[in-house]
Amino acid sequence: MEFIRKLPTLTLKKDAFPFQKEAFNLIKNEEYFAIFHEQGLGKTKIAIDLLYYWLKTSAVDSVLIVTKKSLIKNWEEELTIHGNMHPLILSSKKSVIYEKMSLPGYIYLCNYESLRGNKEIFKDFLQFRNFGIILDESTQIKTPSSKLTKSLHYLAEHAKKRIIMTGTPLSNRPYDIWAQIYFLDYGLRLGNSFDEFKERYDLSNDLSKDYSGRIIFENNLKILSDKLKDCSVRETKKTAGIQLPGRKFIAENIEMESKQKILYQKFQDELSAQVLKDGKQVTEDVEVILKRLIRLVQVASHPKLVDESYCETSPKLIATEKIITKAISENSKVIVWTNFVENVDTICNFFNKKGIVGISGKIKPNKRDALIERFRKDIDTKILVATPGVAREGLTLVEANYSIFYDRNFSLENYLQAQDRIYRISQSKDCFIYKLIHKDSIDEWVDALLDAKEVAARFGQGDIDEKEYQERINYDFSDILQKILKS
Repeated sequence: MEFIRKLPTLTLKKDAFPFQKEAFNLIKNEEYFAIFHEQGLGKTKIAIDLLYYWLKTSAVDSVLIVTKKSLIKNWEEELTIHGNMHPLILSSKKSVIYEKMSLPGYIYLCNYESLRGNKEIFKDFLQFRNFGIILDESTQIKTPSSKLTKSLHYLAEHAKKRIIMTGTPLSNRPYDIWAQIYFLDYGLRLGNSFDEFKERYDLSNDLSKDYSGRIIFENNLKILSDKLKDCSVRETKKTAGIQLPGRKFIAENIEMESKQKILYQKFQDELSAQVLKDGKQVTEDVEVILKRLIRLVQVASHPKLVDESYCETSPKLIATEKIITKAISENSKVIVWTNFVENVDTICNFFNKKGIVGISGKIKPNKRDALIERFRKDIDTKILVATPGVAREGLTLVEANYSIFYDRNFSLENYLQAQDRIYRISQSKDCFIYKLIHKDSIDEWVDALLDAKEVAARFGQGDIDEKEYQERINYDFSDILQKILKS
């Protein structure tokens, strides 16, 4: 069966920035490419210009955009802002997929979950017409063994055009890039074996004392950067010539209160007993260690997360209150980031004001959207408390210029994406990024680890040269972890 379709007038409503036009011209006739522009530099605009060009030139008949569930609405809005075509939205229900696929559409929009269990349906879909695929936030397929990643690798060969997009390609460890690039070139640049690639690009704790290992790791990062250059484009705010206000990072070092210290020591002792014997590590079970480390992060964040009987006022709540008071006195808005859903309620209840809203995964998407709009548009709503999982990507929240990281986990992607919600195009005020860090705690290890991950990522992505990498890299996170394990 062949659809009889009349191509609509493909009119773009907004002109692109020069750096976006440059990326578009570089990519437009390529079979595949990666758009790795830093967060806030309008990757969506480049993608929309590309799909319009593909349709105009008959390079493809239709385009499938795959994104996170939380960003479906954002893509709908962006397609309306920049062009005159509306997408057909595919859900995870097979009946809905079949129904929408039977319609002669040009742009199809779905979330990653829709693909996970329906790869055969999508394969038939892609074979029926000449399709282009755009993967937004492509780090969703960074794990090669996941069902989602395998499904998309399976579907890639059926797409005439393939684009991946993310501002954090080396999102957590350098080896996160392998599966993303494999979707594009089937192993041409980074090889067919993930295990071999991972072995070369593991920012491991051993590097603290292994000087020859450091040299090998740094050389591998340089090789990786070179290999990515001919299949990807990346701009940072600096290289794109975007003039933004200042940004200041402030580490607030905080003392634990007495009951919190006792609880923290308890969990620290348990961790040491589980992974050490006579001061030496006896377990290589990373999952066991990480589970215990998360417990320490929870105690350092708010002890009530692990002990419901805890009723003291957390020192981090007190520190947060001081920062918020300062921000509001300047007529500024604030985002408080926490990785724990329970903390969202705790922080909102502590302030107990009408001018605060909280969003997390337990709140339905429609209500989350309404709360975000309230924060953005209501002048009396000054505080947003959010988990990175529901608000780190795709959102422009430049109404705020203060971010407080109440706690952080081990994900560099979470941290970078979250802070860039406020530091992006159209921000008019200086931005202040606060990190709340308990002294002599897991917070210090997380801070050092994220710093090392960011420097490694920036070198691998080509943001900094070898000289700057060597000046900035610090492998102390390994020594800090050993101190925690030995308590």
